[in-house]
Amino acid sequence: ALRNLPEPAQMPEAPPRAPGLTVTLDPGHGGFDPGAQAGAETEAALVLTFAQELRDALEARGVTVAMTRDSDVYVRLEDRMTAARASGSHLLMSLHADALPQGQAAGATVYVWNPASDDRAAAQLALRHQRDDLLAGMDLRGQDDALAMALMDFARTDTQPRSEAFARLLTSRMALRGIGLHGRPVQGAAFSVLKSPDIPSVLLELGFISDQTDLANLTDPEWRARMVEAVAEATTGWWRDEHARAGLLRH
Repeated sequence: ALRNLPEPAQMPEAPPRAPGLTVTLDPGHGGFDPGAQAGAETEAALVLTFAQELRDALEARGVTVAMTRDSDVYVRLEDRMTAARASGSHLLMSLHADALPQGQAAGATVYVWNPASDDRAAAQLALRHQRDDLLAGMDLRGQDDALAMALMDFARTDTQPRSEAFARLLTSRMALRGIGLHGRPVQGAAFSVLKSPDIPSVLLELGFISDQTDLANLTDPEWRARMVEAVAEATTGWWRDEHARAGLLRH
């Protein structure tokens, strides 16, 4: 028998791939709208940096990524949603890092569409951003078109559970990576960017720049790398689940 063989090299595991998946990343704000501010830091700049890092990680996994903006420009809500549809995206992730009065919010939070939400903090955010892409209650299809509304509601019966499944997977992956989560990490809100009836959508608050710990995390490349890995893992895991679900529906 052969003896004293060298230990096999420990090769880093290749990340799970997700070919065929197209994701739209939507870094909030930009241009004349900096979003929330804390000292010299702006929400618009922080979420753009994160989106670019996440794009690179997703593309390394075989994901096609569309960005609603890739520089410091303002993009209207309608154009953000049009970009997601035009790219044939299977998933829309809107990225934010908001501010609320001191002590009201800390940790990562994932929002899914819920027009009946009575959450006070979510309502505060919607009001604070009513001039842009968090405007609640805008009906992009025309308010008087009852048929369009019925079709949208019907489509949402398929997409809403898929959005919620992604939100749950996302928070579990963040927890595994040691990311601090809000006390209620998955919440419902009437943010218009979540209203798309045909594309599963979430709004990810990476943290709140009104919280000192969250702000320090958002400006720390090591923390962002962990968060990027968590989101990328959740995305590829969700896509595998989508394929399994589609296979079950075919049989």
